[in-house]
Amino acid sequence: MINKVHTGKRLSLLRRRLGYSQAALAELLGVTAQAVSKWECGTTLPDIELLLMLSRLYHVSINSLLEERDLLQELTGQAAAADGVAYFVPNTETPQEQAWAEAIIHNGWIARNWQSAQEQPDPVRHAVGTEIAALGGTILEIGAGPGGGFMPYILKADPDAQIIINDLSPTVVREWRKLLDRALDSPNLSYAAFNFCHMPLKDSCIDVISDGGGIGNTIGSKAEVLRECWRVLKPGGRLITSTGFVTRETLAALPDDTQHVLREQRPDIFEDLYEDTVLAGFTKIDSVISGCWYTDGDESDIADLARTLGVNLKFTSYIRYCTK
Repeated sequence: MINKVHTGKRLSLLRRRLGYSQAALAELLGVTAQAVSKWECGTTLPDIELLLMLSRLYHVSINSLLEERDLLQELTGQAAAADGVAYFVPNTETPQEQAWAEAIIHNGWIARNWQSAQEQPDPVRHAVGTEIAALGGTILEIGAGPGGGFMPYILKADPDAQIIINDLSPTVVREWRKLLDRALDSPNLSYAAFNFCHMPLKDSCIDVISDGGGIGNTIGSKAEVLRECWRVLKPGGRLITSTGFVTRETLAALPDDTQHVLREQRPDIFEDLYEDTVLAGFTKIDSVISGCWYTDGDESDIADLARTLGVNLKFTSYIRYCTK
C-alpha cells in the first residue's frame, strides 16, 4: 500500500536537493504550483506520466518514489517486525532491566529529552549533531538510550536525515519509534534493537556512526564495538563519538582508599579508548575536549558508587572524530 504522506515527503526532499521551488518545478512539468503542493502534502499523487517525468528528473525509479524502502532488510537481510522495529535481540527486556524500562515509559523520559533537545538544546550536542547532519548518507545512531545520543540534534538540523536508531533495549527503540512517528512521520528513519558488540549489518554499508555515549555504556567489550564500527563503515566513513573518562590527575587527587575502590570496581571509567580506536583500524583520529561533568545529581551506576564513597567524581568529556 502506498503511503501518500511519505511519497510526498520523498518528492519534496528530491525537489529541494535539486534547488527547485514548487513554482519552478510546476512550470517545468506544465502543472500548477498548487498541484505540486498537494503531492508534497500527501493529498494527491501525480499521474503516471508525471511520475515518469519526475523519475527522469530526479534520476530515481518510479517504484522508489512510491514504495516504502526497508533499509534494514537491505543492510541486514531481516525485515522489521509488525511494530516497525527490527529485533536482533529478544523483544522483551531482561529481568534485570525491566524496572528501568518501565521507568522510561512511566516517567516519559524520551518525550522529555526530545522536547529539551528541540527547545533548549545542549550547545555541544547541537553543534555536533549539525556537523553529522551535514555529512549526509546513512547514519547509524548506536546505543541511543533514552536521551537519543546525537540523533535529536541531527534531526533538528535536518528532519529528512536518514538514520538507523539503535539500542540494546527493545523498549528504548520502540519508544523512540512511537515518539518520532508522531513528531516527524519520516520515511527516512529505521529502528533496530541489537547488541552493537555484534552488529547484524553488512560490511562497509554505513556512512556515519553517531555515538552520543553508547560506547561508554557498552555492556561488553568496548574494543569489540570499535572494531565493529570500523567493519560496517564505508571507506572514508566517520565514527563521531562522545564519552567521558576520569583523568589520572583527577584520580590522584582522591583519597587513597577511594582510588583503590574505583580501580577495583570500575576500571572502565579511566579508559579513553584512543589505543583501542587505533587498533580497530581507524587511521585518522581527532579528539576535542568538550567539557566535563560531575556525578553529583547524576542517576548512573557510577554516580551511585561515587556517592557511597563520599566523592563528587569529575569526568572529562570529549568528542572524537574517527575516519575509516
